[in-house]
Amino acid sequence: MTTAHRCLLLLAVGCMLLPTRSVLAESQATPAPQKLSLTAALVLTPEFCATVNKKKSEKFPVGKTACAELEPVLKGIFTSLIRVDDSSKAGDAQLVLEPKFADVAATQAAIAFSNRELVVQVEWTVRDQTGKAIWIETVQGTATRHVGNMYTYNSNLKHIVQESVQDMAEQSAAKMSAAPQLLQLSAAPVK
Repeated sequence: MTTAHRCLLLLAVGCMLLPTRSVLAESQATPAPQKLSLTAALVLTPEFCATVNKKKSEKFPVGKTACAELEPVLKGIFTSLIRVDDSSKAGDAQLVLEPKFADVAATQAAIAFSNRELVVQVEWTVRDQTGKAIWIETVQGTATRHVGNMYTYNSNLKHIVQESVQDMAEQSAAKMSAAPQLLQLSAAPVK
C-alpha cells in the first residue's frame, strides 16, 4: 500500500468517525417544553412594551419585540393564556405571569463585519390566584450578528433584537414548564 493510499484510507476512516452536523444538532437540541395544565394571564404593561434600551448612540427596542414574541411562545405551555395590560385584569387565571427587563447588554464591534452579541435578561414573577409569588426566575436570551455597514446596520439591528428576544421567550417557556413549583401546581387536583 502506497503512502497516498494510506492517507486516503485514514481520511476516510477519520471522516466516518466524526459526527455529522445533523447528529451534533440533534444531541444539542433542547427538548420541547412540557404543557402545564394551568390557565395563565400574561401581563404586558404599556411600559414593558415601550422599553427601549439605549447604549451610547444605539437604541434596542426590546419591549416592542418582546410583546410580539412572548405570547405566541408561552401559549404553547399553558392550557389557556390571555394577554392583559394590568395584573388586576387577570380574571380567573390560575397564574399571573409578570415579566420585567433586568438587563440588556450589547458588545461593541470595531468594524462592520465584526460579530456582536446582544443579551436580553428578563426577570419573571409568577403569582398564584391569591397574589403570592410562587416562582421568580431570571431568563436570558442571546443572539450574535454582524454589526453591518451603513446600508445593513438597521436590518442587522432589527434581526439581533428579534433573535435575542425569541431566544429569551423560548428559554422562558422551557424554564417555566420545568419549574417544580409550576409542575406541582399543574398536577394538583382542580377544586
